[in-house]
Amino acid sequence: MTSITSPELYPQYCFHLSPTVGSWCPLRAADIVALTTHPGFTGQQIFFYINHPIKWVRVAGVVIAIDEYKGRKVYTLDDSSGMTIACTVPPAASPPGGANSGVGAAGDGDSSKTKGATTSQPQKQPTIIDGDIEIGHIILVKGVIKTTLWKEREIESVKITHVRSTEQEVQFWEKVDKLRKETLNQPWVLDKRVVRRCRKEAEGHDVDRVKRHKKGTSTAPQAVAAEVNPHKELGVVEKVISQSRARRSGLERRPKPPKPTMAASVAGKYSALGL
Repeated sequence: MTSITSPELYPQYCFHLSPTVGSWCPLRAADIVALTTHPGFTGQQIFFYINHPIKWVRVAGVVIAIDEYKGRKVYTLDDSSGMTIACTVPPAASPPGGANSGVGAAGDGDSSKTKGATTSQPQKQPTIIDGDIEIGHIILVKGVIKTTLWKEREIESVKITHVRSTEQEVQFWEKVDKLRKETLNQPWVLDKRVVRRCRKEAEGHDVDRVKRHKKGTSTAPQAVAAEVNPHKELGVVEKVISQSRARRSGLERRPKPPKPTMAASVAGKYSALGL
């Protein structure tokens, strides 16, 4: 994976431009074990393939062992890459056949970004499992890479689905090969001007945040824009526009004049005759 001249490792403020850090990367168990780390990203669960930052992965294989420690299940997968990988499921895993168990097939959302496309840890949620898992089953696991106390790699599972056909398994391995050939085998390269722009944007964001904190207010355009619900605001604007058009066109309903009384009607007739 490495060359004589190591490629540049870009700062985290450039990660939003990476094709891998915010994606579910299909990898082999051997690839996950071989990922490197960097002291500058300790505790952030960021790993590197050459200089590609990786956090979220997908792996498929045969379940060769199932262990349970205080309600925490560990499925060991063998994908014939020469290494095995442990996939953990926390005690709060959703039961088979639950409300979320039928969300797509094993390959659904494979090319989609993770929510927010950021490297921050999402809120803890139960692992989605589409059915009972036994030794010998072929499963596809989506999750985040972690390092154990014994310096071993494992995957904290987010979603586990069964691979129910050979065709489905072949499609997954084709995606693994495609990612390797089109992305991972070449270093990630950014123009120096792009890096400088990202740095200035990051520094400007930090300065604005400090200024808002000192003033004790969050009325900056960025803060206000983040709190506005665009759908709600759009509905209010459309309502005001429609009311304005109705007034200009004169089509709005006007109150009818009151009907004259009998006395007023008789008085009007005598007045018209000059009496």
